[in-house]
Amino acid sequence: MLRPIFLGTVAAVVIALISRLTQWMEGVFPRFSLQAPVLILGVTAVAMLLQRFVLDRKPGPRAFNGLADFFAHIHGMGSADPAIRWFIRGCNSLLLSFFGGSIGPEGAASEIAQATGIESRDRTSRFSEQRRRVDAASALAGGIAAAFGAPFAAVLVPIELGLGGPAVRPVAAALAAFLVSSWIGTPSGPNGFPGLRAVLENAQLGWLAWIGILAIALMFSPLGLLFIRLTSAIRRLLEDLFQRQIWMRILVTGGLVTLLAMIFPAAHGQPWKILEQVLWGTFSGSSLALLLLVQVGILALVLAGFGSVGVFWPVFSIGATFGIAMDHWVFQGLPGFTALGGIAGAGAAWGAILGAPLAAGVLAFELTHSWTAMLVALAAALVARATFRFIGAAGMISSDLEARGMRLIDGRSFDVLDAIPIREAMVVDFETVHEHEPVSELHARLLKSRYPFIPVVSLQGIFRGVLTVDMIQEAWHTQQKTPGEVFAPARHVEGHDLSHDMMMRLIEAKDLLYRAGLKFPTVRLDDKLSSISGKFDESPCVAVVTDDEQVVGLLFVHQVRLAYDRELARRALLTGTAGNSVNN
Repeated sequence: MLRPIFLGTVAAVVIALISRLTQWMEGVFPRFSLQAPVLILGVTAVAMLLQRFVLDRKPGPRAFNGLADFFAHIHGMGSADPAIRWFIRGCNSLLLSFFGGSIGPEGAASEIAQATGIESRDRTSRFSEQRRRVDAASALAGGIAAAFGAPFAAVLVPIELGLGGPAVRPVAAALAAFLVSSWIGTPSGPNGFPGLRAVLENAQLGWLAWIGILAIALMFSPLGLLFIRLTSAIRRLLEDLFQRQIWMRILVTGGLVTLLAMIFPAAHGQPWKILEQVLWGTFSGSSLALLLLVQVGILALVLAGFGSVGVFWPVFSIGATFGIAMDHWVFQGLPGFTALGGIAGAGAAWGAILGAPLAAGVLAFELTHSWTAMLVALAAALVARATFRFIGAAGMISSDLEARGMRLIDGRSFDVLDAIPIREAMVVDFETVHEHEPVSELHARLLKSRYPFIPVVSLQGIFRGVLTVDMIQEAWHTQQKTPGEVFAPARHVEGHDLSHDMMMRLIEAKDLLYRAGLKFPTVRLDDKLSSISGKFDESPCVAVVTDDEQVVGLLFVHQVRLAYDRELARRALLTGTAGNSVNN
C-alpha cells in the first residue's frame, strides 16, 4: 500500500512545482508573460533535443502519444518502455503546461509518477501485468487528484478508462496526492469555480434548461469526433512525412502551435485560466467561435507532435467553451443558463472524448460543490457517450490504439488473447450432475466441488446449464424447513420423515435450472480467448463445450488473467524485448 501512496506524493510534488514556480516567476518578473507565444519555440527546442539525443538512442518505441501509452505499457511488458522515456515526456509536459501550451499539469504529474513507478520496480515485476496496471492507474489517479483537487473523480478515471487492477491502490494514490497538495497549499484548479456554486444553485432547471443541456450533449459529438479525427490525421501526416524522425514532428508542430498562438493569443494559455475567463463572460459570441477552433487546433497539434497525458484539463475547457458558445448562439435570453451550459459542455467532452461520464459528474461536484453541477455534467456526459457509441465513433484512446494496430478486448490485447487456446485457460477438475439428479444428491456433489458452479448434463452428456452454489443451497434449506407440506399425512419410520425424502427426490436439477431461468454462456473448445468478449458480463463462469455440446471445462476471469500473464511472460522471454506490437 505504500507504493501507490508514494506515487501519489510524487504527482502532488510535481503539481506543487508547477504552481510555485509560476508564482515565483510572476512575482520576480511581473512584466514578463509566461504565456508569450514565442516561449513555445523554446519548449520545442528543448523537446526536440531531448528526443534527438536521448530518446532516439534508447530501445523501445520512440514516439509518445499520451494516454494510449499507458495501455501500450501495460500490454507490452516493461523492458521496452524505460523510465527515462516517461520522465523526459513528463518534463516536456511540465514545460508545455508552465508556458501555456494547452496541456494540463496532470500530464507532467502522471508521467513523472509513472517513471518513478517503473524505476522503483524490481526486475521480476516486469512480467506482472497486474503490477503494471496498478502503477499506471495509481500514477494517473494521483496526477488528476493533485491537478484538479478532486480525489473521487481521480479514482473513477482509471476505472472508466479500463486500466484495471485493484481499485484500492488508485484510491490510496489519489488521496495521498490530494492530501499532500492540500498540505503544501497548492492551488488546485481555477479559483473562480467555487464561486459558481451560487450561480448554479440559483439557475432554474426547468424543461427549457434540460432541452438546452440535451442539445449541447448531442451537438458536442461532431466536435469531439472532429477533434479525434484531426489529431489522428495530423499524426498520420507527420508519420508519412518524417517516418522515424520524431524530432522533426516536434519541430513542425511546435512551430504551428506558436503561429496559432500569435494569431489568437487568447487561446494560448493554461486551460483552467482560459476557462475562468470564458465562464465569467470575458469573450463575446463571435470570439468564442474562434477561441474554440484555435483551442481544438492547438491541442490536436500538441498531442500529435509532442504527446502528453495532460488532456483532461484542456478537454474540460474545450467542452465548457462549446457549451457557453451554444448558449450565446442558440439559447439567447435563457436566464441563468450560461454556467449550466458550460458545465454541460465540459461533462459532454469528458463523456465523448475520454469515455469517463461518471468521473465527469463527480468532478463537476468537487470543483463547484454544487449538486446541480454534478447532475447537469453527469446527464450531459452520459448522453454524449451514448451518442458517440450510437454513431459508431471510437473514443480518443481506442482510436489511437487501433491506429497503432493494438486492439483491446475487455482491457486486454486482442493479439495476445487470440494466441491463447481456451483449452490452456479452462479448468477441468469440476463436478457435473445429471439433469434428473435430486436435490439431496446435488448437495452432496456441491460439498465435493472445488468451484461454486456445477454444470448440468443430460443422460447423453449434453450440456443443459449451470447450477450455482446459491441455487442448490437455497433449495436444500427450503426443503429442510418445510419437510411435510406437500405430502400429508407424514409417515414416520423410526423417527424418519418419509415425506421429506420423497420431496427431496422429486425436485431435480432440471427443475432448479427452469426455476432460475438463467442462460449461462458457452464457448467452443477449439476457440481462442479472443472469443470471450462480453461473455463474463452475463456470468462469472463460462462453460467450455465441444461441437457435440459435451461440457469439457469451465472458464473463469481469474484463469483468463493467469493465461494472459503467462503468454506475456513467454513472449518477453522469447523475444528478449517487450511490446513489439506497440513499437512505432
